[in-house]
Amino acid sequence: MQEREVEEMNISGGFPRKIVFGRGSIESLPEVISDLGLSGSCMLVTGRSFARSSGYLDWLRNLLERAGVKKTVIFDKVEPNPSVKIVDEGGRIALEQDVDFVVGFGGGSALDTAKGIAVIAAAGGGSISNHFYPPEVKQAVLPIIAIPTTCGTGSEVTRYAIISEAKKKNAVRGDSLIPIAAILDSEVLKYLPRDILAHTTMDALSHAIESCFHIKSSEMTFMFSAEALRTIFENFTQAYDGDLYCREKLFYASMLAGLSINFSGTVVVHALGYYLTEEYGIPHGLANAFFLPGFIEYCLEKVPERITSLCRRIGIASNDPAECSQILIGKINEIRHYAKMPLSLLKAGVPESEFDNLVEECLYYKRNIEACIVPPDRADVERIIRSAFMGL
Repeated sequence: MQEREVEEMNISGGFPRKIVFGRGSIESLPEVISDLGLSGSCMLVTGRSFARSSGYLDWLRNLLERAGVKKTVIFDKVEPNPSVKIVDEGGRIALEQDVDFVVGFGGGSALDTAKGIAVIAAAGGGSISNHFYPPEVKQAVLPIIAIPTTCGTGSEVTRYAIISEAKKKNAVRGDSLIPIAAILDSEVLKYLPRDILAHTTMDALSHAIESCFHIKSSEMTFMFSAEALRTIFENFTQAYDGDLYCREKLFYASMLAGLSINFSGTVVVHALGYYLTEEYGIPHGLANAFFLPGFIEYCLEKVPERITSLCRRIGIASNDPAECSQILIGKINEIRHYAKMPLSLLKAGVPESEFDNLVEECLYYKRNIEACIVPPDRADVERIIRSAFMGL
């Protein structure tokens, strides 16, 4: 009898209606708009500098004009870790300008801002904070076309937007937030600094691993996650050194990892990383990386069969869960070493006096803690944090 790797075949999730992947695919924007029956006015949501300095802002504006869009409203105030204030401002402008659909261009912050604006505009106003977890967004939002420029967020295909308020990461979630279309043009990655490439890749790794230990994980989750992990491990070093083909492969892996969390979600690693980003400005993916080894050790203790299942799917030929976990941790740390990431919280400038704060902040995120297939208790969280200080 075949070994059962996932207990039940309960699968629930969603996809964009259209995914266009390939070099030069931004040129397909007019066709995508036509195929999806979009028309009227558009809000183009971007960051403060890259879209303009690279020439993409003018290019996108011209593509929208070619698509017959009557008016393009530029909202280029996106900041890292988007705030309620910025998202609410974008929503207010979208309402005032009678925007019909939204195009997000940028990293996770730009795409999450675009989603938040689409929610507010469709709701007729208010604040994005009105839609924070635990409620789900059930009503329709403005159609969203997502064009990512980093290889880690996966937001171009997900049902989530993460918005900051009072140094907390708040989730807005619902199937209506899944972009109607995702356009992934790897040409944009030529501009991506390699430290940002490394940090966003760690975010994709987090998505791929955490989703397999979520209460809603399924065969679909494992399928997307395994392909994402294999692709990252095989292509990271050359991508980091600038090879565009390998960067394109990381782009693909990021999208797959995003699809994986669409069918499950993130768990304790994200809960642990949020405080480092909000309090110390440590990039999200890098923050997660400190806790991945300790989380894998935790999963080895609680659900060893899931460790071997995941590792078998990515080509680690061992039936020993302990050996599998060490090989997996080793592959993650190879990436961290190669990209010269700090391997412990101490080396990142986080003092041990923050230990208790890290514990409390992690436990605050019940949506992540309770979603773990075996929810960690305080002692478990403390062990994961200790390993991050030691640099496991």
